[in-house]
Amino acid sequence: MTKRDFFRIIIKLFGLYFLILTLFYWIPSNYVYTIYGFELLPLIGLLVMTALVILLYYAIIKYADNIINITKIDQGFDDEFIIFGDLKTRQILTLGIILLGGYLLITNLSDFMQYTFLAFKDKVSNKGGDFILTEQFGSTDDYFNWSYSTISVVLGYLLITNHNRISNWLDKKSTT
Repeated sequence: MTKRDFFRIIIKLFGLYFLILTLFYWIPSNYVYTIYGFELLPLIGLLVMTALVILLYYAIIKYADNIINITKIDQGFDDEFIIFGDLKTRQILTLGIILLGGYLLITNLSDFMQYTFLAFKDKVSNKGGDFILTEQFGSTDDYFNWSYSTISVVLGYLLITNHNRISNWLDKKSTT
């Protein structure tokens, strides 16, 4: 398998994963809040945003080769092919740590930014969070989820940036 094929598969899997999350998690949870008050403008806004998100993930799946060309992630390697039979324990650990850190970072970064925005708005606003923001984005007093997303983002970042140290430490522990 070439490196380009590997990255093409990874990009398409991420696009498919987030498309499935959008269809089965994001759409039902947001439409319930919009239909509850049944106001036309938020419903139209949600329909437009849903269509844009679905088109974005479809474009990621369809144009994975263009993403690889733009980012040039398949360049800079010693050889062109990935031979999975030659992977050592340390390489598998490193790949797993990077994927785990990336997953933690990607899935919790939006929540972290949302709760940080709400806390900032609550501190700088005279009247606190208004009704529309509370209904659409959640409560400004949700410190548990804010803490959870902060810890997950920091942990994901640390896993990605220190993947060599962690894989060396885990490989050393497994051989002794």
